[in-house]
Amino acid sequence: MVTIEAGAVAPGLDVQLPDAQGEPRVMADALASGPVLVGIYKCSCQASKTMFPFLERLHQQYQGQLSVFGVSQDSPNVTRSFARRLGLTFPILVEGPDYPVSNAFSIAATPTVYLIRPDGTVAFTTMGFFKGPVNELGDAVAAELGEDPKPLVTDADAGVPVFVPG
Repeated sequence: MVTIEAGAVAPGLDVQLPDAQGEPRVMADALASGPVLVGIYKCSCQASKTMFPFLERLHQQYQGQLSVFGVSQDSPNVTRSFARRLGLTFPILVEGPDYPVSNAFSIAATPTVYLIRPDGTVAFTTMGFFKGPVNELGDAVAAELGEDPKPLVTDADAGVPVFVPG
């Protein structure tokens, strides 16, 4: 169960966090350009390792229309390694030991993913890794952007389990 439901105002987006290279970023700044997808995760979490390549697909499909951010609960070194291993090209922010974004969203498990509309409200949310909700996330992104939905999980993902515990 996610604690911030669709329709609620997304908290914690105005927090300034360093990205994995140490550059300060504020996710709320990206809302001026369109929807924002936020994935809060732990690098050691198998469900996060399974989910994040799908977030990268969304980033690649909708570059210029959708801003994607990972929010890592790990150190910058571990975070950079995670991004490199998975081939992630979207910005990864590092929370630090106080976990300001995770706490603002009151997440219960990782990964927790939020699609946030430009007005700051949550359009869609999912937690953990289930193939069904991953496709629903892709459909929600397409709907927010006024695009025809495309399956996010494809036949090429036959080896990806239906469910991965976090």
